[in-house]
Amino acid sequence: MTALRRLLASRAARLAGMLLGVGLIGLLLVRLARLWHDHPVPLDDANWPLLILALAGSALAMAAYGAVWPLTLRALGTEPPRGLLACFFAGQLGKYLPGGAWQYVGRAALARRLGVPLQFAAGSLVLEAVCSLVAAALVASFLLADDGWGLAYPLVVLVVSAAALAWASRLAFVRRFVADRRSLGAAAGSYVAVFILFGLAFWLTADALYDVAAADLSWYIGSYAAAWAAGFVVVFAPGGLGVREAVLVALLRGRLGESEAIVLAAASRIAFTLVDLAGGSVALFALRRRPAQRQEARF
Repeated sequence: MTALRRLLASRAARLAGMLLGVGLIGLLLVRLARLWHDHPVPLDDANWPLLILALAGSALAMAAYGAVWPLTLRALGTEPPRGLLACFFAGQLGKYLPGGAWQYVGRAALARRLGVPLQFAAGSLVLEAVCSLVAAALVASFLLADDGWGLAYPLVVLVVSAAALAWASRLAFVRRFVADRRSLGAAAGSYVAVFILFGLAFWLTADALYDVAAADLSWYIGSYAAAWAAGFVVVFAPGGLGVREAVLVALLRGRLGESEAIVLAAASRIAFTLVDLAGGSVALFALRRRPAQRQEARF
């Protein structure tokens, strides 16, 4: 393990990471061009103020997702360093490679450069994966709000989730591995809020392109969360590519029309890919200028 830490902190590893990041940025540019060629978005009739707001919302949701990472580190008993959000966005570039683990491998390695012991970095990402998947499943249940519940259903989900979280935090295996249960609860609750934000950005995209009804907001939020969860579970699809879009089309074609749902799913993918491209590019530049730090492991 000591040899691995030295390797990750070496200048050669930093150079290799930068070259890999630049290569992934090139891959994202090619993928964006291909997405646009295969599914051109009808921008001529779009509501541009709403479309810009949707893109800003997508960026905010992605940044909010990354901003929860320090809470999972605190849950394990270590203080997070500054600069983790840059590590998050740089690591996001890895999710476009086949396999679901590359973004996490990259983020753990980058967090190690900031002084986070590798065990804590890896453990925090496991917590993130579990909490975010559970949160996405809970928000996906917003689909049921259309069955007569209206906006009361999301409130019921939030209350039940808080009660379930309070109960789960008392379980023996949670107390064994988690040093700060309050931070774990804050992280889990934050991911629920983040997926609501993701869904709101998705609904804004749909409204900008097709003027959808505000009454369908909970359906769009639930649809995006369900699609995200499906793409997360199917690890062989880079960034859930194809899987997420298929679920969105299946859930929305009855309300929006199949061709419109396909375009909307592609537009959402393009928006989040643009966010990853911009965020990853800025993050790589910021991390290149930041010196590596050392911190001893406490496991």
